[in-house]
Amino acid sequence: MLNITILTENLVKKRGLLAEHGLSFWIENGSERVLFDTGQTDVFRRNAHQLGVDLATAQAIVLSHGHYDHTGGLPYFPFEEARPRIFIHPDAFLPKYGKASRLDEPHHPIGIPFTRQSLPQMENRLMLNTSTMQVSENMTVCTDIPRTVDFEQVSSDLMVEKNELLVQDNMHDEQLLVISRPQGLVVVVGCSHPGIVNALKYVQLFYPDQPIHTVIGGMHLEKVDPERLQLTFDAFRKMDIRQLVPLHCTGQNVIWRLKREFGERVLIRCTGETIQV
Repeated sequence: MLNITILTENLVKKRGLLAEHGLSFWIENGSERVLFDTGQTDVFRRNAHQLGVDLATAQAIVLSHGHYDHTGGLPYFPFEEARPRIFIHPDAFLPKYGKASRLDEPHHPIGIPFTRQSLPQMENRLMLNTSTMQVSENMTVCTDIPRTVDFEQVSSDLMVEKNELLVQDNMHDEQLLVISRPQGLVVVVGCSHPGIVNALKYVQLFYPDQPIHTVIGGMHLEKVDPERLQLTFDAFRKMDIRQLVPLHCTGQNVIWRLKREFGERVLIRCTGETIQV
């Protein structure tokens, strides 16, 4: 049995737990234990304690991309008790910004809110991934997602400082986690900045003979136009995805539209709840 517990998400309804704008999952697949993202503060650790999750048993940490709401909690991980490998794209450490709405305003920082030097506990554990890497027997991380779908573009509001220049961030550092199960693949995504359909088609390149059973995480559909949204729904239907768990940056209105379109295939979940496959 695969269990994915939501340690941090934008919403919560269980007493004693906290929510924040961010994402963090605790993944248990047989004997495999993986922490996927850490939210933006220590909320994931507090909720883990409340839920009886022992973070010290983590064999790996996967950081989906270099934004504060997915990586900011890492300094609160109990490194004194555990020695997990940390899977991340090297570009995730670059300074990242959200574009200012006015020319006379500075761009606002949205990158990782700490430096590699300020968190020496992680340095010898970094697994710098620029393509694919095996996390465990049944888990693989994939990054540098190519653009193969013409209706999905990365937001022009995302900026990155590279080679001393501030340019549009094409989010090459976004990585997803693929878990192989008897029913098919479970794809765990952070924000899907390169496009959720681009991401899933990338997975299909590596696993052409396995269906995608479940997709869980942020799908970044909150502000997309109606045409792109419908094309995304059409792609989900064509891929015959059996279970969708939209969270975080998917957008609440889009989540309910997904529910209307796909019915029981869409699970409405929030902080503290567990998805089983």
